[in-house]
Amino acid sequence: MLNEKVLMASLPLTERLDARGLALYPVSGTPLDALCSSTRSDSALFIAANGDPRALIGSICTMANTTDPMMQCSEHDAVLDSIAETAIAAVKGHIAFARTIVAPAINDLYARVKASLAEVNQSSLLGMEVEVLREPKPLDNGALQSAVRKFDGLSFDSPSLTLRLPDLSMDEIRELMLSGGGGLDADIAEWMAEKGDDFFRYVWASLFQQTFPRDGDRVRSFGEWVTDRAQGTDVALAVFLIARKLSDGKPLEGTAMSLSSYQGTIVDFRNQAGAALCRALDKIERASKSGQLVRDVVGTKTVVYEPVYRRFLEEGGTNEMLFANALGIPFATSIEAIMAQREQLAKRWNTHASITRTAESNKRFNITKDLLDLHFRAQLAEVTDGEEATANNRETVLRLFKECLAKLRESDLNDLYSACLILVCRARFFKTDAERILVGIEQAKCENPDISVREAAAASVLNYIAYWVGTQLKVVG
Repeated sequence: MLNEKVLMASLPLTERLDARGLALYPVSGTPLDALCSSTRSDSALFIAANGDPRALIGSICTMANTTDPMMQCSEHDAVLDSIAETAIAAVKGHIAFARTIVAPAINDLYARVKASLAEVNQSSLLGMEVEVLREPKPLDNGALQSAVRKFDGLSFDSPSLTLRLPDLSMDEIRELMLSGGGGLDADIAEWMAEKGDDFFRYVWASLFQQTFPRDGDRVRSFGEWVTDRAQGTDVALAVFLIARKLSDGKPLEGTAMSLSSYQGTIVDFRNQAGAALCRALDKIERASKSGQLVRDVVGTKTVVYEPVYRRFLEEGGTNEMLFANALGIPFATSIEAIMAQREQLAKRWNTHASITRTAESNKRFNITKDLLDLHFRAQLAEVTDGEEATANNRETVLRLFKECLAKLRESDLNDLYSACLILVCRARFFKTDAERILVGIEQAKCENPDISVREAAAASVLNYIAYWVGTQLKVVG
């Protein structure tokens, strides 16, 4: 029923419209028109009110709520109940369709496109990295350095990989590498934990057993193993520690080679691994003294010496400066040269990053649109005749999808789910109000993160009903 509180709430809008010489009328033939007809008062009331809408409220309430003897209720209530019954059934149907048919189609398209995008290469800017070259922690130990330095100046050689030692567990390999000294063994344990068990198992199998290489790997010589750019120093240290222990005792049980061959090869392993460690220590020491910061640039990776890199950061250097330096040909290697052109490097990197981001953003935008088109068509092709209405009007659906896709802007794809929602609703379910309902739910969730989905749906339904009522009004000047 109408009451004074409801009518008073309408006055501010009434006054604003009246001030602009406008009025709201129900669209003829609509449910709202029928409801208004049941409460319209005659012109005598307006004359008596002398143009003051507030003076009409009491009279309108009386007319609207007068009970009809035949219906046992007011005409207004009877019409309103009839409209509510019809509207509630319709809204329930729209909500159910949006929830059980449309939403799963949106979720499916979103999942397909997202999965495909995950396989697209990431930005090349994200691939830029600095690799800090530092000696394994045990090499900082004075006792081990003294043991290694015994092989300083030894001529380079690459012993034959002819050892045929038995299979060992990881605990047995670990025991071979420990020295018995508390401080050094703590450093060895920390280093081993950092490298991981698989690394040491692979070193044992590849150099002390000569098993077949892993898939994709090639057969390497001893020299290649201990001079490898990425892992050479770690391999040399592992070989040195193991060979040092083995050279002091009897061959392991299950060793499949002669004693003389075994002893000669183990000693060569120890000596050449020690010499390789001496060269690694010398290289880092020379870099530290000369201020050589960059050892090498490999693809998008800049390899730096740890002691000099620490100084570089302390003096205000940044990784972005190193990235920019890597773009130059030739690139600078010393800390002095790089710091001397810090402003030029900053400008170079900002320019490069800006151009790259723009180019990659455009590329990703086009790729995403292509994936949306691909998966939407694939999704539509899976709809069987009779499954839903779109099976019979694919041409129309595809035309609408193409039109909607062409209107997409790059910023629209910042929220891929919302883009999928709009495309699916406007193309595949264009005859429904699913978009308005589902967008209302997403908006309610966004504005009120703590509410449940049910509460968000209720808020969306209220807005949907307000929209439905609004479509039955027209503004007259």
